[in-house]
Amino acid sequence: MRILPFDDAWMAIQSLSAPLPPEWIEVWQATATKRRIAQDVVAAIDLPPFDRAMMDGFAIAASDLHAMEPLCIRGAVAAGDPAPIALANGDAVRVRTGAMVPSGAAAVVRQEWVDVQGETIRLLQRVRPNESIQRRGDDVRAGAPLIGAGLPLDGQAIAVLRAAGVTQVPVHRACRIAILVTGSELRTDEQPLAEGQVYAASDAFLAASLFEIGAVVVDIVYLPDDLQTIRGEIERRIGAVDCILMTGGASVGDTDYAQRAIASIPGDLPIAVSRIWMRPGSPLVVRRIDTTNVFAMSGNPAACFVQFHSLILPAIRRMMGDFSACPFPYRARLMEPIRLKPLKHVRVHRAIANWQDGILTAKAQVQQSSGSISGLALTNALIRLDEDQYVPGDTVPLSFTRGLGAP
Repeated sequence: MRILPFDDAWMAIQSLSAPLPPEWIEVWQATATKRRIAQDVVAAIDLPPFDRAMMDGFAIAASDLHAMEPLCIRGAVAAGDPAPIALANGDAVRVRTGAMVPSGAAAVVRQEWVDVQGETIRLLQRVRPNESIQRRGDDVRAGAPLIGAGLPLDGQAIAVLRAAGVTQVPVHRACRIAILVTGSELRTDEQPLAEGQVYAASDAFLAASLFEIGAVVVDIVYLPDDLQTIRGEIERRIGAVDCILMTGGASVGDTDYAQRAIASIPGDLPIAVSRIWMRPGSPLVVRRIDTTNVFAMSGNPAACFVQFHSLILPAIRRMMGDFSACPFPYRARLMEPIRLKPLKHVRVHRAIANWQDGILTAKAQVQQSSGSISGLALTNALIRLDEDQYVPGDTVPLSFTRGLGAP
């Protein structure tokens, strides 16, 4: 398979990342989640459901908006009280903020605009029609669009849904993911390393990042470099999870078994991506088998970090209904020059991003070797570099990996 340009690789991955089917959630039992609304939602009732007072004051009829004579106070209405009697000319009804105004009310005169004299009031100024009244359906009418598909079901959305009488809402199902970590050299506990061993690390940022977007990590499995073992673990999860994320063995070396294992499993679709003009992280295997997307990334944690945040995490977010998810959605101003060797590859550098006077800025970390992982402790962004030379002030595409606007 040919080596794909970065943008072609993203288009191939995106084409395999259709949103997951919706499921319905009871709004009154819902808490703020990281789920996305799957279909446009309409209001179930008029909002507000009645003409309501926006201020404490007195409801008066249209004929009395410019009254010079005293008006008689005919009762009082508080929020939650049933419909009061209709207003007659010359009457005033005391109303509290949020209360239903009497039928025939043309305005609510704020209490500081009247002089109360026993059971009468005198207007201290002229009053405009509809003053301090929010009419029924002024915010939204029953059946009108309320919340669009793709928006998060967070506390703000739940508040709107409840207010508009919506009892159920469709949301995209959480993406179910299995992480397969391959490599006979990996140690997965705190015991001292034997010769030739390294500690497993990539699964830590994979699982944490997936949790942050509301995905469900079904299991994390560590596998030796054995073709049949790797193939069996992949095949066992096809159809049981939505995505399989693999680390290690994505290249074409003698003990790189991920691509061979993925290619050997029967299915209608071939491997969509195997290599990308991208550094680091050129070897990246992507295939859809049945209903499961399989992604095989580098075993090198730094390269895996770049592949995951640049291409795979946006794809998973799209599967969960975030239709705007894409690689490098922001643009940042570089703080320092960058000089690179001329290459065909898109370079992706780990960076530190900040907001300065309302402008997003970025500074590439000094150490960009795929063999260096310690810098990830400070990294909060990735920047895409399509040119060989940059000067301070140039802008580059950026994606956050944590904080300061990370999705």
